[in-house]
Amino acid sequence: MSELSKDEIVKAEILNAATRAFRKWGFNKTTMEDIAREAGKGKSTLYYYYVSKEEIFEILATNEMKSISKRAKEEVSKLDSYKEKLKKYIAISLAELKKTAGAYPVIRGEIKTDKEFFDKIRRQLDAGEEAIVMEILKGGIEQGEFRFLKRSELKKAANVIVGIIRGLELYLFVEIDDSQKVDIATKLIAEGL
Repeated sequence: MSELSKDEIVKAEILNAATRAFRKWGFNKTTMEDIAREAGKGKSTLYYYYVSKEEIFEILATNEMKSISKRAKEEVSKLDSYKEKLKKYIAISLAELKKTAGAYPVIRGEIKTDKEFFDKIRRQLDAGEEAIVMEILKGGIEQGEFRFLKRSELKKAANVIVGIIRGLELYLFVEIDDSQKVDIATKLIAEGL
């Protein structure tokens, strides 16, 4: 395994500092100066690597979603049934997002006020998630588990499923603060009605 370059180390330090700053003060109140101070760097160093706090936040959100998808894919790969794979993927995605939302309580409230910015990030992440769901659906069609679905409907079906996940995310993590409801929704998806 190769060692990280100096630039990669500095970027990682900035991202770690930004994570701490966003957790403490939220997205709206955190400034580039706060992130620089948290990282022990000058503002000019931050601006050398990143244009804005929005860019930093997008990178952090993308990294988090990639990590969640990777964990979900690893768990799903252990199952044989494609129906079970799909249910497990959705359940793991929601459970992991619940953990992430809990780590950023201040940002949860900001999602409501800066919905356009957060929606932009979400749209960027949807494509990756749709690809994973499409792969599961395709396997299920090939194995005869999803007889209700045609190959020509794969992309739209994946889009609908990701939309359902997004709707549950909004409901579970933005609109309510009841962790028991999150658990119930996850069980309903994982175990069916």
